[in-house]
Amino acid sequence: MKKKLYLLILSFTFLPFFLQAQQPSKATDTTVHQLNQVNKLNQINVISKRKIRIKTDTLSNTLKLQLPLIQIPQNIISISTDLLQQQGALELKDAARNSSGIYFGYNSTPFDNSAAAQIRGFVAYTTLNGMSRRFSYGASIDDDAIIENVEFVKGPAGFLNSVGEPGGSINILTKTPGHQLINIVQTAGSFNLYRISADIGSEVQKKGFSFRFNTAYQHKDTYLNDLRTEKYVVAPVLQYNFSPNTYVLAEYDFIKGEVQNGSAIVKVRSEQDILTGPISANYSSARGLPTSYTQNETGRIYAIHKFNDKWQITSQSSYLSSPYQNWNMTSKGSMVNFDASGNTKRRSSLSMGAGQTFSSQLFANGQVYTGAVKHQLLFGADYTNSRDSLSLNNGKAEFDYNKFTANSYVNPNTVNQITRINRTNNNTFLKSAFIYDNIQLQKKLLLTLGARYTWYTNEKETTNAKGVVKTNNYSQKALSPRAALTYMVNPATSVFFLYDQSFVPQSYQVALVDPVTKELIGSAPINPQQGKDMELGIKRNWFSSRLLTTLNAFHTTKTNVPIPDLVNTAFVKPAGQVTSNGIEADVIGNITDRLSITANYTYVKATITKDEDPEQVGKELPQTPQQIFNTWIQYRFLLKNKASLNISAGQTSMMKRSTSEKNQYIPDFTKFDAGISYVQDKYFFRLIADNLTGKRYMSSGDIITGYPYDGRNFYYIDGDPFNVKVSVGIKF
Repeated sequence: MKKKLYLLILSFTFLPFFLQAQQPSKATDTTVHQLNQVNKLNQINVISKRKIRIKTDTLSNTLKLQLPLIQIPQNIISISTDLLQQQGALELKDAARNSSGIYFGYNSTPFDNSAAAQIRGFVAYTTLNGMSRRFSYGASIDDDAIIENVEFVKGPAGFLNSVGEPGGSINILTKTPGHQLINIVQTAGSFNLYRISADIGSEVQKKGFSFRFNTAYQHKDTYLNDLRTEKYVVAPVLQYNFSPNTYVLAEYDFIKGEVQNGSAIVKVRSEQDILTGPISANYSSARGLPTSYTQNETGRIYAIHKFNDKWQITSQSSYLSSPYQNWNMTSKGSMVNFDASGNTKRRSSLSMGAGQTFSSQLFANGQVYTGAVKHQLLFGADYTNSRDSLSLNNGKAEFDYNKFTANSYVNPNTVNQITRINRTNNNTFLKSAFIYDNIQLQKKLLLTLGARYTWYTNEKETTNAKGVVKTNNYSQKALSPRAALTYMVNPATSVFFLYDQSFVPQSYQVALVDPVTKELIGSAPINPQQGKDMELGIKRNWFSSRLLTTLNAFHTTKTNVPIPDLVNTAFVKPAGQVTSNGIEADVIGNITDRLSITANYTYVKATITKDEDPEQVGKELPQTPQQIFNTWIQYRFLLKNKASLNISAGQTSMMKRSTSEKNQYIPDFTKFDAGISYVQDKYFFRLIADNLTGKRYMSSGDIITGYPYDGRNFYYIDGDPFNVKVSVGIKF
């Protein structure tokens, strides 16, 4: 089976090379300056009614670098809204299949929580338009209604933000004015899914106002008993152009998700009970619990001025408010677990918090020459202030519960009476300055040099159940240099080497536990993380830049990596040093105007290489798949009257997913998906089927021995069973 899988991987990776061999080569003597001009034309995605492009060739301006992706010495995959529509994506995690190495760990609620995204074994920061999305406890929630493009950046990227993970980051580019449109889409599907969304926009004027307005409502019951969700999205954008080279944009994004009867979706099972029994079994829910919710409100002011065709300056500021509260039922000191007769006493648990983050960035891009040497400069500064709080609470009343009778009703007037266990407040300040220079040493050789210097302060206040207040103040400084070489074999092919460093000041907490009673008595902050990364890779554009292939290898080290604490689920444990090695291969784009493909493969080994506890050395980072393989292929059959019939198919495989126990893994899985759509000018019909075989699998999970049951305990989230989504849309 493995041999067949590897052959399939190789066939998808090298298929474009074989196809290209049948076509005449493009001119190879074009200068790098000409290459810039050609690729900049390709950043516009949508295309005629007969042509659809699923990838982009440049980064958005919010990610600062004004270079074609082929020249950037890093594995960066930028996908367009066309691809998300093909796949029926509704959340960020639906887009993750389109780039190597992206996966999701534990998600505390039924909503797409981008805080659970991981790359190469490490947490992946998610930003909105290149701004800090969340700095500490603030919950996150995303929705397709606001997403225009998604940019997956593998490896450190100090040019993006003042802090960054060595594994990578994800940037969501929101929808802004572009052209006149009115799109209305209705979706229905499994688990009582109903969704309606509207996207209304105007043409951008050379001088004057333009706008974009997106809104959505969604109801969905999940495959878990009693769990009901609602989602609301409102996102207006107003832009004013003083001239074609100068404009200001004001944007507001509101997303709120509500969950009835409890929000927990993680299960804990003994080894003999994993992936058995009804998938709908939900011991953490209770009819009568207060409503759980996650909310993000973001306001942004964005301004750009182009002095000429070589220099521009950009300013943007944002304010994020992210309150949330998550209710669920627990057994004393743990997730719900039972005695030999299937009995337990359940009580409510409430985690709640609020985050407010203000961020501001000012940066300039430009070109200068020192003799015959061309410099593409980026320099600027940014500032972030984040205030947040986290409160953990247990219910005062206990309720008898038997898993065989599973009477989940609780008295709503009793279950909401709680006692606070712990409360933590953070007040964090980040200031940084950066400069990067992409130097054209000769026609084909580019040198990148740069660094970011970051100042970090944090004021942390912790209050335990006895009312004892502990205050800690932290201050760190870090220089994060970056150096890279890019060799342009020809205008369509580049080879690169990258050395980069990262710095992450942490707001996670380590649980302090009484060694005798094993009760939680407090918490302490974990030290900042610092990482180093080296990469070697090759990129190639095919078929007039319609298709991109990337192959790269990486070696990353990082200190103070947080590992989930499965006993005290709101906290983490620190590892001494982690080393992550691996390879990534990506294929994305169009082979012809009718045939598009995304295929990617990742091999990663992320292990603890230094630790105070020698038994930890050699352990893999929990919840890290050693191999990930994704595909998605679509073919368009052209019909009469400007219509087309589109057939899609894809799969996702994850193999050898590590856990908190050394050399122990949760089960591998492969699932298959497919879609069919009919498009005619202003109308479309689309059917997406997920998990075609109805396979029972763990979408994410971990193992801990001896708690709460003897032997191995599996903490996991079930993957969605077979389900379908049907969408109908109209454009005016």
